[in-house]
Amino acid sequence: MIKIRKDDWGGPSDDRPRRDPSRGPRKFNKGGSHRPMNKGGSDNDLDKSEVIANHRFDDISDIDNQILNLLEKRAYLIRKEGAWRKSRQKSLVDPKLEKLLRGAFDNRSGELGLDAKLSKQLFTLLNQFSLADARQKFTGEGYKLAPRVEPIQAGISGPRSFRHTRMLLALAASAGAAVKLAPVTMNAPNKDLAKALKQAGAPISWDDDFIRNDGDKTLGFEGNMIFVGEDSFNFYMLLCLALAHAGRCKFTGKPGLQLMDIGTLNKVLPKLGARLVAMNPNNPGLPARLECGGAMDEEITLPGGIDPDFAAALTLAAWSYPGGLTIRGLNQAARERVAEAVGVLNTCGIKATLDKDAVTVSDGIPAVDAQPSLPLSVSLGSMLLALPVMAGGSINVEGAWPKSDKANRVLEQLRALGLRLDVATENIIATMDGELPTKATISLAETPELRPLALALALKPAEATLSGQADDTLMELLDRMGVAYEETEDGIELKPGERSWDGTWFSPDPVWSMGCALAAYAVPGIKLENHFEVTATWPEFWNFYNSLPTGKMKPKPVKEKKDDTRRRIKIR
Repeated sequence: MIKIRKDDWGGPSDDRPRRDPSRGPRKFNKGGSHRPMNKGGSDNDLDKSEVIANHRFDDISDIDNQILNLLEKRAYLIRKEGAWRKSRQKSLVDPKLEKLLRGAFDNRSGELGLDAKLSKQLFTLLNQFSLADARQKFTGEGYKLAPRVEPIQAGISGPRSFRHTRMLLALAASAGAAVKLAPVTMNAPNKDLAKALKQAGAPISWDDDFIRNDGDKTLGFEGNMIFVGEDSFNFYMLLCLALAHAGRCKFTGKPGLQLMDIGTLNKVLPKLGARLVAMNPNNPGLPARLECGGAMDEEITLPGGIDPDFAAALTLAAWSYPGGLTIRGLNQAARERVAEAVGVLNTCGIKATLDKDAVTVSDGIPAVDAQPSLPLSVSLGSMLLALPVMAGGSINVEGAWPKSDKANRVLEQLRALGLRLDVATENIIATMDGELPTKATISLAETPELRPLALALALKPAEATLSGQADDTLMELLDRMGVAYEETEDGIELKPGERSWDGTWFSPDPVWSMGCALAAYAVPGIKLENHFEVTATWPEFWNFYNSLPTGKMKPKPVKEKKDDTRRRIKIR
């Protein structure tokens, strides 16, 4: 039962006057403590204001804790019900039970005068907690990162760009082109897209390190229900490719995509002769039904707040629309994503031009190479190139370094730290033969996906400045490492001093885990609770990391082949 302080019911009184609005809003520092503004009041006024603010914090925090405890209990009960139903080969969710719960929830929220739309969204969120994997309290020792700080002499075939791989695969499948993409990392995004395209009729097959489309057959969406997994970019690509096909189809996905807001997409789709309708009125996202086939404009302007990945997917599919398409209203984030799609289109013979805030794609038929070269992943490949900065030595990364603004910024940053980079058509060699500066400015922190790398690089010099706006994860790691720092207008200045690690940490993203692996060269002893999630993104990473400084990995286990020479003989 939620407890509320008795004195909260009385409102303002002589002992507790209502706060004067002319004093302006209260201000709180980052730690949560109250810093009242003194505009001529006495010290007693400040003390009373401090007490009231602390009471409010305690009361609301206590209610939040009770809500979270009840949420955990609710999720447990529904998971328990789901486990019982699964044991009897039934669906995890009982439709009748959910209908009753939703009705009771809506009735009570109406009695309390709560917003009906927000209440429906809240009920959906509560169910998502029940369906998602429960994160148990960590009781182990953690995966300790304490690499040998010795000069590196290693070589590896670098991970290819996941986005470039998927864009080429989608392009080849929609154009009916035969293609074999190799080497690829068969992680969840790549595999989910291959499966989804196969559901749309593409003759696709795959193995541990390649994906192949046999060609001579284009995509068909009419009447299909396509499962897109949990990656929004995969959904956007399939959605935009389906716009060129008149008819109806349905898209579904994992819980994460059930909460995405497809309403913003309907600000664009009608101009392309289509509309997207959520099939569950209480879910803002998937499953959804696409209806398309109307007249398509040859020029559109994207509204503010549109997902940059949708802009990239629309650019990639625009060749299949009559007359092509011009897309205006690109912001900086969308422009960077669209630039990747423009590069893929130009490689495949489709004319695409990117201006400051617009992109124009002509119609045509893509000419996809049978065995195209896949560029390295910037976010993952840069982790490999940075190893000599952290430990010295040299590393040879097989694969073509991409030509993009983001990729060039990485090379400029590494060179500024004393690294020599020899870039060839099929590999890149990074050698630490310069002097590491005692003080450095790390500008890569301005790009969110490069922030883990930026943090690791900033820990190596005696002093460093991380430019740009820091996020909560970066700040948390700095505190956990005991780094002395100061926030300035230019960013975060890291001060010299002793640094150490204590306890374990749950990484929010595999790239952050890899960033910690790199940072451990400067702050050894970092312990991760969920290091295994990296394997799902890049299976070879821990094997290679633990084999440094030589980089000679353990061989992959060989699959046993079935003995087909045996025959069954029927004895009469």
